[in-house]
Amino acid sequence: MPFKPLRLLIAYDNAGKRCGGVVARMKELLEERAFLVDTFELGSNTPDLDDYQGVVIGTPVRGLAVRDAGPSAAVAQFIENAPGLDEKKVAIFCVYDVRPGAVFDRMKNLLNARGAEVVTEYPYWRLQPRDGEDGLPAECMVRIRTR
Repeated sequence: MPFKPLRLLIAYDNAGKRCGGVVARMKELLEERAFLVDTFELGSNTPDLDDYQGVVIGTPVRGLAVRDAGPSAAVAQFIENAPGLDEKKVAIFCVYDVRPGAVFDRMKNLLNARGAEVVTEYPYWRLQPRDGEDGLPAECMVRIRTR
């Protein structure tokens, strides 16, 4: 059986230019692991997920992650409205200022309510985004590629 690369979508909210700072490198690391990767900055429209085997969703987390702990409104709207998300394996990440807070618990609750399977999560510190940068791509290699 010939090897067939899997397609992933990285959908992220780039408010405050936080997530965009890690997405380009994340895309490179995923492509090194034989994924075909598209990126999509969340906004007014919702991407078609039919052609993707997995989705990576990123949100910024501002300040102390207490009052606005996330996920951002754009990410919450995407999770609630993206057709076909319930059929995908999903990896989640955040880019935080001080700490990630409860953002992953909140994102997982939204995704579980939709029926999506969360396979991994990873926080990136805005001031050192390359620290442990291969964590999420490596987990995607194992947890999304295996069916």
